[in-house]
Amino acid sequence: MSILKLKLDQEQLVEDFFENTHLIGIASTARDYQLCWQINRQLHTNFRVNNLLEITLSKKNRSFHFTVMEFHEATNSVSHYFYNNHCQAEFLLPELKHIHFLWMIKGDYYQADDIKKLLEQLRLVPLVQLVSLLDTREIKNKMNLIF
Repeated sequence: MSILKLKLDQEQLVEDFFENTHLIGIASTARDYQLCWQINRQLHTNFRVNNLLEITLSKKNRSFHFTVMEFHEATNSVSHYFYNNHCQAEFLLPELKHIHFLWMIKGDYYQADDIKKLLEQLRLVPLVQLVSLLDTREIKNKMNLIF
């Protein structure tokens, strides 16, 4: 009897997950719930914690839990995810240690002008210190963002 082994094509998984996405990096010293509350108020979003999406990384015999908040726009089939990039002394994306939070927009509704407008609106949120559009092709550990 032969044993069938299935191998997960990680490159294809990453490519599929990040198709039609925009990733925004946010620097802020606020806690995730405080920042999301401000963003929800000013940008009329509805970010809520989804414990099922929480990302757990194990390093040095310890587990680190990274919160993920989400909201969905029913009218245009767009999903928004707000990742906490740090937990204690570890980072979800170690190459982006200066970025505290990541906002991922999944869906093909948003165009470049829409993202530019969103970045401008985010810069007006009092708790936000820095906002930048990130290129997912340049992120080494983007597999950590997949839930």
